Amino acid sequence: MNSHSNSTAPTLRLSIEPVLYAAVFMAVFAGFQGGRYYLANRLQELGIACALLLFAVGVWRGLFRLNYQEWRAWTLRPVTLIGGIMLVSGVVFTLNYEGKVINSIFSAREFLLAFCGPGIYLLCRTGLPLAKIERVLWLAFFALILNYLFFYFTLDLRQAFFSSDHTVSNLVTYDAWRGFRLKPPLFAIMVALLASVALLFQNRGALRKWGALLLIGLSAYIWSIVLFRSTLATMLLAVILYPVFFSHRNRLKLALLVTPLVILAVPMATSILVDNFMNADGGGIRAKAYVKGIEFFYQHPILGAGEDSAYGDSYQDIVAPYFYPSDIGLVGIAFKYGVVGVLLYVFIHFKILLRLWKANLCCKSTDNRVNPILWGLLMFMTAQTFNLVLNPGLAYAQGITAGSMAFALASLHIVRCENGDGVSQRAPVNNRTRELAVGVAS
Repeated sequence: MNSHSNSTAPTLRLSIEPVLYAAVFMAVFAGFQGGRYYLANRLQELGIACALLLFAVGVWRGLFRLNYQEWRAWTLRPVTLIGGIMLVSGVVFTLNYEGKVINSIFSAREFLLAFCGPGIYLLCRTGLPLAKIERVLWLAFFALILNYLFFYFTLDLRQAFFSSDHTVSNLVTYDAWRGFRLKPPLFAIMVALLASVALLFQNRGALRKWGALLLIGLSAYIWSIVLFRSTLATMLLAVILYPVFFSHRNRLKLALLVTPLVILAVPMATSILVDNFMNADGGGIRAKAYVKGIEFFYQHPILGAGEDSAYGDSYQDIVAPYFYPSDIGLVGIAFKYGVVGVLLYVFIHFKILLRLWKANLCCKSTDNRVNPILWGLLMFMTAQTFNLVLNPGLAYAQGITAGSMAFALASLHIVRCENGDGVSQRAPVNNRTRELAVGVAS
């Protein structure tokens, strides 16, 4: 017998993990609008494709490795929520103002970035290490900041501002005291700055401390360029209030005691914020947009005006040339999605905030320290709460990405703390899942 017949031929095993990490990076990078400076933000389409890839792979792996209840919660619910928002807003706009439904649905495609979060959850629950996902997120934050600085120093901001191409002119803002400013990936910078501060005060090794210091320095430099004072104020307020109300479970009792004072202070705080909002550059136009938004809201109060598109009548054609719902806060949400949209937005906002708070407490209890990215996201969402009326950012690409990612990471850390030995511990597969899996496989 040939001696070679008993030898085992070497096998080449290919791992899909590097592809999944690359997809996480691209989905986060594009979702936080890191590609807005390239080719009219065409990179966002790649980010959407990567988010859908993560979700599809996670759904397939979860079908065989998770129990049916958990699999259904992280597959059917996201599809129903995201698909429902896109479909209903497209149909509503067509019924209100005519046009093609498919154009309006496609115009709302940034909501597809929300599949990144469920994809990450399902992949981590079926074997992908959560710690490596968080390293990819840190890398994405660094890339977003360096990407911004590169274009800030290489673009002619004045020429871009006066460009006849709106995809270029929209990259730059101008006012008398701050000059020309390139729009940054603001939400990513907020989370990165806050997470780096938390990391700096932990004993994680010299390399990580130097990395945190570098990220803080770069973020602070970008802040000196854009000078978003209200954003900085809400971030500082969130950090100050954290040890008083949110650092321990029993601190909620104190929060309940001061709730009446907060309610009394809300009208005065809102008045100050609105005054600053209206007195800023472009405040007169913004005031007119508010009036128009409220006026059209009364025409369609339940489901709003719907989602417009670039291939038919837009909001600027229907309402006014200066009207952009994203500029007028929660009134813009009410205009586009009606009372139903506002209630859904507020519900999702506070559900994410509560999930982050619970996960933060779980990490403190299990690890005796906060998780830097989770803590940064918690502070980010708290800051967003203070500015909820004027800046409902979770309805747009950066906020959709941040909110989806935050909910997934928080859920994973809660599962990790409950399991004790990692989030990838497989839940028992019930008979219904087995039947479904066998049917699909066959």
